[in-house]
Amino acid sequence: MSVAHHGLVAARFSWSGVPGSAPVARGNALLDTFACRRCHNTAGRGNRLASNLDQLPAGTTPENLFASIEAPAQQMPDFKLEQGAITDLVNALLTGARGATVRGKERPLVVHFETEGKGENVFEKKCGPCHKMLTAALGGVGRGTVGPNLSGLFSEFYPLTAAGLKRWDTPALEKWLRNPREFRPATQMRPVLLKKAEYDLLLQIMDPTSRPVAAKAAR
Repeated sequence: MSVAHHGLVAARFSWSGVPGSAPVARGNALLDTFACRRCHNTAGRGNRLASNLDQLPAGTTPENLFASIEAPAQQMPDFKLEQGAITDLVNALLTGARGATVRGKERPLVVHFETEGKGENVFEKKCGPCHKMLTAALGGVGRGTVGPNLSGLFSEFYPLTAAGLKRWDTPALEKWLRNPREFRPATQMRPVLLKKAEYDLLLQIMDPTSRPVAAKAAR
């Protein structure tokens, strides 16, 4: 029986093959709400800080995708989703993978979730107690959950939460760090005083296109 049913998709994930279905629509809405593309590529769009989700269906199962969302890996936010919502999300991911354009071979992506042995960097020192972030330069940095996850902050896929509900860029970040309560009076975040060299290193770490050689540890 198990041999005969090998490779069959469970009924709850079969909606991925129905264009315009309600579960896929709900899943796509969740992809936008939780800004999954700030780290992942799905349906041909997104950052490449973590796995390209368009390639996962070829090497895993919908059940494994479900489990990875329900019990997320280190540095991945835990969205506390109910099982029905996770099922919708998996359906959307599978649909997106089917419709994605094949780009040929990609350079292997190595994600370092631990920062042990990399030295103290300015993100860990100034931001890490409250925030986490997945970076191209150093992998996972930070350990805090009090503040929002900052992965992909400068990309088009990060929520529009800068002053005026705009995208974050380097000038907006600099103004925010200097005096957060100027833009959000009720925020609990305090001003973060950085020297120019520290700020430049912070930008190198947070830049999604920055490579490891560009992000040196700051002591």
